[in-house]
Amino acid sequence: MWEIDFKTMKILLALFLTCIIALNAPAQQNAASIKQQMSAIRKSTNWEDPVAAKKANEQIKELSKKLMMTGNPQGDQPPNQTKTEADQAKKDATDEKMKLWDQVMKSAAGSEGADVFLAEPVREQIKSEYKEEESNKSKGKEFLEEMTFLCINMSSPTVQLLIDQMENYKSIKTLVITCGKNGSAVDLETLIAKAKNYPLQQLYIINFKSFVTKVPKTISNFHDLTFLALYNNKILRLPPELSSMASLKKLYIDMNPVTVLTPTINSMTNLDTLGIAKTLIADVELSKIKQQLPNCKILLK
Repeated sequence: MWEIDFKTMKILLALFLTCIIALNAPAQQNAASIKQQMSAIRKSTNWEDPVAAKKANEQIKELSKKLMMTGNPQGDQPPNQTKTEADQAKKDATDEKMKLWDQVMKSAAGSEGADVFLAEPVREQIKSEYKEEESNKSKGKEFLEEMTFLCINMSSPTVQLLIDQMENYKSIKTLVITCGKNGSAVDLETLIAKAKNYPLQQLYIINFKSFVTKVPKTISNFHDLTFLALYNNKILRLPPELSSMASLKKLYIDMNPVTVLTPTINSMTNLDTLGIAKTLIADVELSKIKQQLPNCKILLK
């Protein structure tokens, strides 16, 4: 199934509106007003907030329907065309737009048959639109300075477009590298290398299951990192290089078959929270951790 994220949904709607313009010219005077409202919603919405994104999508959906239903003004049919013929032409155009709308919504919802609705040329156009949009954003100094959060979802069909532009971001403090519920292949070495100049404070590498069995030692180069989450992978041990991460305060390695954390974490004297739920750490190892880090809160559940 070809999953659609919120950003791709925006592009789908933009493509849909482009098709509407081609099928419906000239538009009524209120069409410009409707498009301005839609543009304002897109710009003002925090698309990383699921609640806000859902509300915005509903508003855009309703406005798109209004825009879709705007037709030629009365008396503006082409020469030699009767009113009946003009009405039928308008009805045919509306029917065509309704079919297009259904295709967009079914694909955005990931419904059965979405792969058929969005053929390869359309997918490539969406990817091109997405890349162009991201490229334009990357050129904006203000955007680069304000962007502090970045999520790399390896299950997203457009993830490579984002990976290709990782080095254009300069102010990322929180980086999330994740995937869908079934895990996904990932080249962590490359991703960490692309993020090497980020002023990272928080790093998540989560939900990869058997696709991630070790942690890149280059993570230790993020000297300002205070939070590291490695949930739900198949990590067996931490690389010794991580022992140099003196700024680390919170480390979560829950849901991994790790058996040993010492002596790697012994030098993490600022560590105040350690999550080891659903690991294979034995009582003997746990005692060593408590002895080396007496002020660290250890979470077992």
